[in-house]
Amino acid sequence: MTEKHSWLQQLSPEELAEWQRCLAEANRNNVFCHCRQCNEEWVASGKEACHHCGSLNVESIACWQFPDG
Repeated sequence: MTEKHSWLQQLSPEELAEWQRCLAEANRNNVFCHCRQCNEEWVASGKEACHHCGSLNVESIACWQFPDG
């Protein structure tokens, strides 16, 4: 594991599971997606195929990473 992810080794399995649960909850209906194929934009709970054209060439970013204002 790289130094970048070494903090994950410090978590117990229970702590890691809780961290992953909280991250999944933060992402629920809060991930901005943009299709590079047809430029469709939508909000989902994770990266998924474009509903408009079916392309998998989708970029996604968790909205909670950016503060309001």
